Amino acid sequence: MYNKIKVKENKTMDTGEPVPGMAPQEVVKPKLQSSEGVGAVGSVATPKAEPTPEIEQIKKELTDPRTILKKLDPEGRSETARAILEARTSSRTTKESIAGSEQKTQEIAELTSASYQQERQKMGELTQRLETLVVKLKNAVGLEDKQTAALQGEIGAIKSERDALYAQSYAIEDELKTHKEKQTEIPNPKQLLDAYYEKVATQPLSNEQKRELLKPEVLANLSTEEYIALWRRLNPHFLAHVTRQGFRDHTGGDVMVNHRSGYREFINGFTDVMGNGRSIFPPLARIGLVNRNEATVKSFVSNFLQEVPSADKAKEMFLNFLNRHMASAPKYPDITATHLAAQMVSDGYYGGERGNEVFFVYPSDVLASQYAFAFNGWEKDFTRPQSETKWNDVFIWTDPNHPGVPVDSGIVFLAEKVPVDPETGSKYASEIKVVDGQEKSVMIEDTALASSFVEWGKKLDDQSPLKKAFSAYKNERQYYRKQDLKEDCFAAFVHELQGLGFATDSSAAVASELIGQMFWKDTFDEETLRGIMESSGAHLKRAGNTVPAKQYWENFFAKNPGLRPKHIQYYDGDPTTAVSEFQQQNNIGRADTSKTDGQLLGFDDNHVLDMEKDPRANAGYDDLVATADKIIEDHYSTKAV
Repeated sequence: MYNKIKVKENKTMDTGEPVPGMAPQEVVKPKLQSSEGVGAVGSVATPKAEPTPEIEQIKKELTDPRTILKKLDPEGRSETARAILEARTSSRTTKESIAGSEQKTQEIAELTSASYQQERQKMGELTQRLETLVVKLKNAVGLEDKQTAALQGEIGAIKSERDALYAQSYAIEDELKTHKEKQTEIPNPKQLLDAYYEKVATQPLSNEQKRELLKPEVLANLSTEEYIALWRRLNPHFLAHVTRQGFRDHTGGDVMVNHRSGYREFINGFTDVMGNGRSIFPPLARIGLVNRNEATVKSFVSNFLQEVPSADKAKEMFLNFLNRHMASAPKYPDITATHLAAQMVSDGYYGGERGNEVFFVYPSDVLASQYAFAFNGWEKDFTRPQSETKWNDVFIWTDPNHPGVPVDSGIVFLAEKVPVDPETGSKYASEIKVVDGQEKSVMIEDTALASSFVEWGKKLDDQSPLKKAFSAYKNERQYYRKQDLKEDCFAAFVHELQGLGFATDSSAAVASELIGQMFWKDTFDEETLRGIMESSGAHLKRAGNTVPAKQYWENFFAKNPGLRPKHIQYYDGDPTTAVSEFQQQNNIGRADTSKTDGQLLGFDDNHVLDMEKDPRANAGYDDLVATADKIIEDHYSTKAV
């Protein structure tokens, strides 16, 4: 048995970088469309089994309000049912009262109308009687006409009856008003139920429930809608892993974290993940050690037996590979962990194409409840990013025999509106060239655009409108006015650059660089201008005859259904902002338990404090070395014979 070589240096390795001591992976060609059910690297996607009755029951316990209510809050459920019944009863009786009052009002209106008609009739009879000669003679001699008096009495009685009807009408109107006011105060039964369901929908799962129920096989059987419903019951804090899909057009840009592997090359990071087991592999699995059975280990160890003179030397090389590297974390724990960032998407250091990134997002509860984890930065905290972005590196250890974090335990974010090549899904134009004896897709420089930009940039002098806009911004002393002038200056540069033919994102990047350099440069020479284009990638030709990224991916998944993630969220803009907006739009955040459970969300027992000594961070190490030793010894003993 060999002791591990202890090495601690500066920074953990990027999971997207090749593992030191091994040959780099071959870059996959960019044409992604493959036959149905076949992964991007030629592996057959495993068909998904139907969920078991047990999983269906767990799904209901996690996302179905009725099932949750029965188990979580039987008293509240009964009280809500009682309130709903009362509301329905009160609503029904009030409606009946309103209907009765309205019917009475209608009857009174009809009686009143009949009263007026009767009065008019009697008034007509009275008028006719008064016009008769007999009545006129009686009036002349002062005698009363009994028929006239009777008609006048009848008319008076009709008016009295109508006054009584008016009084009834006023009383009924007051009664109707009271009923209607009461009706507005009666709770809406549907709203009562919805409010109760909403309360339940954001009721946090207990720590025990998270450990017991948030299993990969359960999460993979949730629809996207069900997954979102589940996240409403979890902490909003998340872990993210950005992959390299398309042409890698940026690096970290930090001297300590300058991950340049695959820069300006086409990489099928996402489709490879989906085609190779639907898990985000740790570095060791990505280069071949996908399990620990003897056949796999033998194939892997064979890389260390090429032209090595002895078994001892081969064993030494293998141990060095497992233990020596230039990172702050011990190497074996580093290369057997899947790496994610907390509370942000690290697309600045990693990823593929700006604005067209593919990344995986997991509720921190999902991973922290199921796996051992560690933080490579100073802060041990799921609730906020590391104070230094380059140290925002969360290690997740899974079973060495089944390495990697399952994609379907989280959500895949894909760009929605970015215009991309309908064949490659890249926003860049490309062509196939032979490089080092292999056909590869390479980016195309837009030489005409580059030349136009250089000529344009040379003319930026004190008399140019853009330079004047910059001077006005630079010389302004009043803070708010200065901010307005800064925006105006930036917008003017972007507009001019778009007029030259730059894409919107490239125009913004070039404008920022130009304005920044104007603080210490009066003019720009060709070398400087070409450097600005090179650093931003603005000189690279964009794809023609494009389609929106969502259309590309939906077409791709239609042809390759086995490569479709279970949970997809389309987005636009900055990746980290997109996650925040997604959470806000879906009411995720009301089940935050971090104030009571702490920064590790109650999973302190899964936290690896010492990666070098903790067996969870070194799982499988001894067995791997023992198996490798046996394979090496067998190889050299056979060779000796």
